[in-house]
Amino acid sequence: MTATAIPSGPTQGQTEGRAKLKGGGLRGALAFEWTKLWTVRSTWWNLLAAVVLMTGFSAIVGMSAEASAKNGVSVAEPAPHAATDAVLLVQLTTVMLATLAITSEYASRSILTTLQSVPVRKRMFFAKSVVVTAVALVTGMVFSALGTLVAAPLMGDYGEFTGGEFAKTALGTGAYLALLALFTVGLGTMMRSAAGTITTVIMMLLAVPQIMSVVGVDWLKDAADYMPGNAGVVLMTQDTEPYGSGTALIVLLVWTLVSFIGGRTLLRRRDA
Repeated sequence: MTATAIPSGPTQGQTEGRAKLKGGGLRGALAFEWTKLWTVRSTWWNLLAAVVLMTGFSAIVGMSAEASAKNGVSVAEPAPHAATDAVLLVQLTTVMLATLAITSEYASRSILTTLQSVPVRKRMFFAKSVVVTAVALVTGMVFSALGTLVAAPLMGDYGEFTGGEFAKTALGTGAYLALLALFTVGLGTMMRSAAGTITTVIMMLLAVPQIMSVVGVDWLKDAADYMPGNAGVVLMTQDTEPYGSGTALIVLLVWTLVSFIGGRTLLRRRDA
């Protein structure tokens, strides 16, 4: 006798979300995805971990700056820019949040319930992308503000900043994490694997640019500047090297657009 696999039933979030579809349409799909995101524990654990990491690492950055300055090392930089060092760690929680938003449904086979509730696949994909991106945008700005408020008192006079620097860094951080989340959703839709998606994104953000920079090939070193993580740093700090924030935004948009189109295309062509 051959055992027949029975797909698992809808989760609480999916059940509540289906009740909010209100006859369908984009508004219903957005309500569905919003409800699912906030009724799973992984979302809350990711955000809690991000707050803890942002607070702790920003404090370390602030104390390190003051200690280095006392030893004669020039460390003067606006506190919002110093806090972006913590964002480079916190960004991994954004990657995990965006990854699980799509890959967990494939792992549990609850994607079948999602597609029954929102049968127009491009609408489902767009709604999920909008919800995850919006959450990443807001949390990114909050994390930047939190990191600045923690690091600034510990940096003393070495971290003085203006209101403009505070606002631009917060907006840049929010934009970077939003585009990173959208990029991850697209990649996760293509790969359908949490482990594969997270590993690939981490490699692209951290490992690959480092390898490209140290192999000794000039064109690879230059190309590393256009990897998503390096472009994100420029966008957050509004730096002018190796290019300006405008170019950094374009670089991130290109990476995100490629991933988004790839995810949308494969979602329409493949079976659930």
